[in-house]
Formats: sequence, structure tokens, C-alpha cells
Amino acid sequence: MSFETTYPDHVAHLQKATEAVLAAQGYEALVICGGAAQSKNRFDDQSWPLCPTPTFTHWCPLAEADAFLIVRAGRKPTLVRTVSDDFWETTPPPESEHFWAQFDVVEVEPGHAGDVLPGGKVAVVTRDPGHAPPGDVNAPALVGALDAIRTKKTPYEIECLAEATRRAVRGHRRTEELFRAGPVSELGIHLAYLDASEQDDPTAPYKGIVALGAHAAVLHYVAYERQRVAADTSLLVDAGAKCNGYGSDITRTYARGNGAAKFAALLAKMEQLQQAVVARVKPGMQYEDLHDETHRLLAEVLRETGIGKGSANELVDRGVTRVFLPHGLGHSLGVTVHDVGMKLRPPRPENKFLRNTSVIEVGQVFTIEPGCYFIDGLLKTLRGGDKERLVDWKLVDELRPFGGIRIEDNVCVLAGGNRNLTREAYAA
Repeated sequence: MSFETTYPDHVAHLQKATEAVLAAQGYEALVICGGAAQSKNRFDDQSWPLCPTPTFTHWCPLAEADAFLIVRAGRKPTLVRTVSDDFWETTPPPESEHFWAQFDVVEVEPGHAGDVLPGGKVAVVTRDPGHAPPGDVNAPALVGALDAIRTKKTPYEIECLAEATRRAVRGHRRTEELFRAGPVSELGIHLAYLDASEQDDPTAPYKGIVALGAHAAVLHYVAYERQRVAADTSLLVDAGAKCNGYGSDITRTYARGNGAAKFAALLAKMEQLQQAVVARVKPGMQYEDLHDETHRLLAEVLRETGIGKGSANELVDRGVTRVFLPHGLGHSLGVTVHDVGMKLRPPRPENKFLRNTSVIEVGQVFTIEPGCYFIDGLLKTLRGGDKERLVDWKLVDELRPFGGIRIEDNVCVLAGGNRNLTREAYAA
């Protein structure tokens, strides 16, 4: 499958779906703004690399400043490019040329995009509302309807996500090799990941998490210590890659040395748990039900490893599993890492960090990322009360220096089973 083959159908799908949204909401046209480079600091003259409006990337994998897409019923979409002769900067070229033929391309000089943008009843979607062209800017009903289109991926999008996953897996393989080979620092692992996945830090889908030992108990740890660690320890790497604007999101956890034997045994159990959860994914079920089932499975792991005492039901009902797994099971993937449209209602209070409350449907792509962590601030809520008896604190204290475990795959829901993009990339 090639982008040249699947992209025309992707644009045709977006055109049809967007026309229906515009007609339902009474708009004559939609203008999607790519965006402009943003200053890093008001007291400096440097800018961040351009991160386009996600709706723009959904249509077109072009990261150019002051670009616009015009969508109208019954007409080929128009791509407006602002072209300047600038010897200070150069715009990175797109990684593929597959998209140009699907647009009427119009080039304008800086500041003249307004000369070609449509008038009338126009909807505007932009990440920079303070600099938007005339129109109804980021109308909630319209944005919500466009977000809903993104919840089911086209074959083109799935292939972009699959390639983004393959690139990320190359990075994860390299980090595991370094970790197992000997002393290594978090910064060194991070840089090696970027090199192996062939990407620059600012343009990665998100800031990669690289945590040795106890640092893995910090869910979004990005401090990157420079000290090389030689001792028996653990490593958690949560990092992705991009392809045509679509980002993958993969986490792997490793254990090294005889001193990490008990943690390694827990890691093996969590690997089995993660694959059991992936196997349960099927159209028609509530994603939140899958999250709840994960807690029931985690309760069994806690009992089997000796961390948890009492029955599995008691560990779940008393909130013990939510101390060891405080975050949600996963989230939608797409042109943003936590893609939109999959949290149409709030989760139950005990699942307050869950980002996906949708009914699972064919065409969705999301992560499955259960974990088990030893977070001091959460563990203390179990101490000193009637829940204290439900935990083997001696064993917990032995495992605390290893921080925690997260295993994350990118999963595409199909009618006849699921496509695990991450395991597929590892098997290649």
C-alpha cells in the first residue's frame, strides 16, 4: 500500500464528510489555517518549528507558515501557499510529494492570502484565533463535527500511523540495546532514540519520556539526567515518531541485573496482562469497560506477585489497584497524540484521567497502555488505615527503587480482528 494510492480516497472522504457538516450548519465554505511559527520567548527572536492546526494536517501533510485550505461544496479543495524569498530561513520540504495533485494550488506573496480567501458565510478553523481571516472562528459545533470525522481512520491514515510506529520501534530497539549493554544515561538514551528513529526533538510527536529506576514513578518524566547508571535497575521509555503528520506512541519497560529479579517477574506479568487487554478489544464495547477490566486483571497480578493481599474484588473495590495504576488505559491516536473526538462524556469519578470514553468502532486507532507504579504520594494513601493490610509493604519497598512499569501498543480496530501496529513493527 502506498500513500499515492490511498491519499486520493482519503481526501475524497474528507470532502464528502466536510460538505455534509457545512450544509448542516449553513456555511458556504471552510477555511482551515495552517498557522504561523510561534515565538519561543517574547524577549527573544527565535521561533518554534511550525506545528500546524491539526485539522489542516488531517487534510494535508504540509508544514508551511501561513498556508490555508479552502473547502467548498462541489469544488476541488484549494491550497493557498504564502511564498517568500527568504535567505534567513528555509522551510523543511514535505517528506512525500503524494498530496499536491489533490488540490488547486494558489501561491501568494506574504500578507496577501486574504486576496484569495472566500467571503460570505465562512467557517474558519485555526490554532491562532487572534490572527484569523474573516469568518466564524472555531465555532464549537463545527469544530466538534470535524473532530468526529477524525475518530475513524481511513486506509491512508492507518498506513501513516503504521509507518510512524515502525520508525518509533527502530528507536525503541536501539534504546533497549544500549540499556542492556552497560552504563548509560537518560540523556544518552534519549539522543540515541532520536538518532535511530531519524527525527529531531522539537518535531517529534511529543517529548519522549526516558526514566531510569525510581524516575519511572513519575508518569511524564522528561528531566534526562546525564549521570551514567551501571547498577541493576529499570528503564521506561515512552516515545513515538511521525509520518506525514501522524504520530505513534509506544512505551516499553526493561529490567537489568539479578538485583531486579522481582521487578522483572512483575514486568513479565504486566506483559501478559497488556496482551490480554489487547485481545479483548472488539467493536461495540465501551472503552471504559475495557479500562475497568484492566483493573480486575491488575488485581490478579498484584495477588500473584504477592504485592496485593485479600481478594481481587477487594483490591479493585477498595481502590488499591488505582493507586498502582492511576492513569487511563489509553487514548485515540492521529494527527495529535491524544487525538480528539473520543471523549464525548466524562468518565466515572474513579476513572478521572481516562481520555477515551467512546464505544469501540471499526476504524478507530488507540493506545492500550496499562501500568503498575510505586508512587510514594499515592502509596501513602493506603498506609495507616484499614487498607494498609491489603499491601505487602516489605515487597513494595523492595520494588520502589525501580519506579514502575508501562507497556503501550498502538492498536487499530478492524471488523475481523485487530491490527496491533506496534507488535507488527517489532515482528518485521
